[in-house]
Amino acid sequence: MRLSTEKSSFPESCSFICLYEIRQYQECTPCEPKRDRITRRLKNQLVPNDKEPKEMNTLATKSTAGELLERARKIHEDLLRYRRHIHANPELSFEEHGTADFVAKTLASFGLKPQTGVGGTGVVVDIGEGEAVAIRADMDALPIDELNEIAHRSCNKGVMHACGHDVHTACALGAAQLLSKNPPKNGRIRIVFQPAEEAANEDGLSGASLMLKAGAFDGVKRCVALHVFPELPTGQIALKSGPLLAACDQFDIKIQGKGVHGAWPELGIDAIVIASQIVQNIQTVVSRRISALDPAVITIGGIKSSTYRPNIVADSVEMTGTVRYFHNETHEVIRREMENACRIAEVMGGSYELRYFKESPAVVNDAEVVSIISEVAKEMIGTANIHPGEMKMGAEDFSFLSEKVPSCFIPLGTQLPGPIRFLHTATFDINEDALPLGAAMLAASALALL
Repeated sequence: MRLSTEKSSFPESCSFICLYEIRQYQECTPCEPKRDRITRRLKNQLVPNDKEPKEMNTLATKSTAGELLERARKIHEDLLRYRRHIHANPELSFEEHGTADFVAKTLASFGLKPQTGVGGTGVVVDIGEGEAVAIRADMDALPIDELNEIAHRSCNKGVMHACGHDVHTACALGAAQLLSKNPPKNGRIRIVFQPAEEAANEDGLSGASLMLKAGAFDGVKRCVALHVFPELPTGQIALKSGPLLAACDQFDIKIQGKGVHGAWPELGIDAIVIASQIVQNIQTVVSRRISALDPAVITIGGIKSSTYRPNIVADSVEMTGTVRYFHNETHEVIRREMENACRIAEVMGGSYELRYFKESPAVVNDAEVVSIISEVAKEMIGTANIHPGEMKMGAEDFSFLSEKVPSCFIPLGTQLPGPIRFLHTATFDINEDALPLGAAMLAASALALL
């Protein structure tokens, strides 16, 4: 997940109110309770390989979301092993060779036949046959030196799973382990282990785009994923239809002046002074050009001059930053006003170059998919443990999937006691008690979406 500097927290407790009704299925009567329909869909899916529905085992007879959570708790030790191995052996974007190998071997141990090398280092596995629903998990780590004093601390200096992708991968492996025992009868669940969520290649493509290009989501009718949220209490999730995570753009600005001795600035064109004016102009774009009701963030994350001496007027200055927003119309305004903000360079006798890139769209959850998953969650953990999700300015390349396929991105509570262990920090960590819920939610949601 790519983060902004904004922070928000969930309330200590609240109740989730479902605002969207599930479409009436043809086989259901209009008066049939929605939860019963979801439970019946799970029952129809959880059928052992070698038995017809009338001969279902105890699990298939119960076949509730709560039963899947019970099974996930029984494999907690396996989930810990998966997560801790991946956490201790983090790999940067496009370099997830060891992680992919571990994932493929683990899937094979369940009797599954994974496909490797998809979109680079991606791994894809199918469980069942027919129309497909996808579970997506990302695998890459960040260039951060871990400071946690734990047994499974990163063994790769300067690289750390500081965004929870080790957890996402472990939960998806857990979902595969659960589903491999009782494959869906009338449909197929495709689990996609994606590389490079945190970065893009030289063509501007991150892992989600590469997996789409490689056909990993061909024939998929719906998709589900989760992300650790360290500020959300463990044992809880959040759900929200519509925009959840922001769209993300990046910009680079180069200001060209004229260098000269610092004793005679009147003979030059001071690029640092011009840059200072541009920074101030950019800070007014959101406050004076965007409605206060339309969330947007512009952050200048770096600035450097061509020289760093007390007696030299810098010849040039470079800046880089990020833009976050939820609506395409907002992007158009910000892009235009960024250009206007930079034109002060020409007024002051210098010049500028603005390079502006659209990195990823907003993550938008499909209302019907969210409604179905909310019923699964109510049965699994109860309404009190489902928070109404909040829009956040962090970005995620799952957005490319939610653009193509009706999807749901689920915030998973992983809060530890004490101060919040924020994402993308050297002390980020999770409460590992959240692992069974993550695995069960992925498995049960995919079954209900078939």
